[in-house]
Amino acid sequence: MTSVAFVVGVALVVAAASDLLNTLIATKTVGGRWWLTNLLYRYSWIFMRVLVSRIRSERVREALLQIYPPMSVIMLLNAWVAQQIVGYGLIWWSVSDIEGIGGLGDAMYYSGVVFFTVGFGEIVPAGAVPRVGTLLEAFSGVLTMALVIGYLPALYGAFSQREKKLMTLDDGTEDRLTPTNLLLSRAPAGDVDEILRFFEGWEEWVAEVLGTHTTFPMLAKFRSNHIGQNWVTALGLLADSALQCQIIVGARNRAPYWMLRRIIVLFDDLTRGTDLSEYRNRLDLNYGLDSEQARVSGGESDELFAQMYNELGTKFELIPYDQARDETLELRRKYDAQLEYLIDFLMAPRGFWGHAIGCKLTDGPFGSVSIRE
Repeated sequence: MTSVAFVVGVALVVAAASDLLNTLIATKTVGGRWWLTNLLYRYSWIFMRVLVSRIRSERVREALLQIYPPMSVIMLLNAWVAQQIVGYGLIWWSVSDIEGIGGLGDAMYYSGVVFFTVGFGEIVPAGAVPRVGTLLEAFSGVLTMALVIGYLPALYGAFSQREKKLMTLDDGTEDRLTPTNLLLSRAPAGDVDEILRFFEGWEEWVAEVLGTHTTFPMLAKFRSNHIGQNWVTALGLLADSALQCQIIVGARNRAPYWMLRRIIVLFDDLTRGTDLSEYRNRLDLNYGLDSEQARVSGGESDELFAQMYNELGTKFELIPYDQARDETLELRRKYDAQLEYLIDFLMAPRGFWGHAIGCKLTDGPFGSVSIRE
């Protein structure tokens, strides 16, 4: 029994230490499927999604979703500590040269006292092996706390930087932002250079989000402080705006396109290993794609695209309609399924709102129509 306890204890300690170092130190998290961090976030998020889906009030739902990320960080810290204390406790229970341990309960108590460096002294390691092990556990406790203390400012600093930039995403109205309105508001006189400068700044933001959300995977679940605003839907808005720039003469394959490439990489990274076939099939059905010809039918998708094309045409010189339609669809299919999945998975709002909320939404593949209640 004691030999089994020793092996299990060592496995728990090694797994906790590996997960902790991978999450808090590694710049690219590659944790295994059964590591503590993945297990905790997987199942706690499933529980949160089920709970929130039963609540009708949008404000209550958002309040719960805003509480979840910081609470999950606290739960993760407690889980790391508990796993290490239990692991070391099993180790102390299996060795013999510790005075004062009469059973498993005493071993767990001793492990906790050592981990938190309390040092009451009523249980004393007598042999060389438990003495070295005791020092190792005490060091593990100090290291865990130090890493967490250093991790939290970096995590919340990344969140603050992400949200600060989102506050500048505006088209001057109180309605839901649409890609076309965003472009027209940034270049009311049809100056393409203003569009290019706008996207140059946002490309840096996308690159920062790509870096921080890879280093801090739990950051994806941190909500914006304002209802109706979310980093995922902001990325969708920016991606569709950059996509529309591809049909504007003078803006094609320039700053908006490079930003769109960063967004596609980010979406691919966040959805790696996810089955997107359901979203792919649904979107292709909405587009009216023919599996053989891969073209847009003359249905709702074409109507929305024609509306967008005509609105942009009032300010900008555009490439020919048929070429614009086909190229837009081809490029949008590189990220649309990933975007739809992330919106559903993270329970993000459908669309990015300005300074007021209160519109019914009608979604389409090339934009959105907002109808004031």
